[in-house]
Amino acid sequence: MTVRPARASSRDAILRVFAEHVARRGYADTSLGDIAAELGLSKGTIVHHFRSKEALLGELHEAYFGRRFAEAEFILAELDDPVGRLVAMIYALLAAHRDDRAASLACLRELIRYFEGELNDFVRQQRVGYTQIVVDILADGARRGVLHTSDPRMTAFHIFGMCNYAWTWYQPDGTQSVEEIASRFAREILGGLAGDTEQGAALDDRIAHAIATVQRAPGRLPAAVS
Repeated sequence: MTVRPARASSRDAILRVFAEHVARRGYADTSLGDIAAELGLSKGTIVHHFRSKEALLGELHEAYFGRRFAEAEFILAELDDPVGRLVAMIYALLAAHRDDRAASLACLRELIRYFEGELNDFVRQQRVGYTQIVVDILADGARRGVLHTSDPRMTAFHIFGMCNYAWTWYQPDGTQSVEEIASRFAREILGGLAGDTEQGAALDDRIAHAIATVQRAPGRLPAAVS
């Protein structure tokens, strides 16, 4: 096994390697000792920083959603129209499966682990808050008459169901890029929400602009290079 150079205070490195191990092996089979060995640290150093494996899982989740909230805030600041905002959120959710893959697998696949013990309320609040961003975009679109939904919350759950479970089938080296998948999802969702108001070249431009906006978000992890 290759030992990665890391200082004892490198919390980011510990979180990154922990995410990779959970993504590859699952939470139950992830060992703090293996993470320490890979980073050239002692197990005690990890426990000093994070207290326990469960606490490390909580910090991984917090960091992951911190990145998702930062993207969402940038989207809301840069785009004014609900359609563009919705497309950008769909792309941000899907792009995380490629650009933030280990943490996405760890956070989404190991979901049941978060709803146990002391992490329950913390994790629920983050997920409820993030869901509300999409609910508000849909509600705003309905008020403006550009998105047609009588139940923005249920429509948001539909969108999250499509995007979050991409981990079950998406492969970074697959035949379709995240950008192509996001465009397809956006077209199918907008076909029901926006009706005939968005189509053809105008919709192509709207999707391209939304994707480019997310890609400019500060602090966003870069796309993986194959």
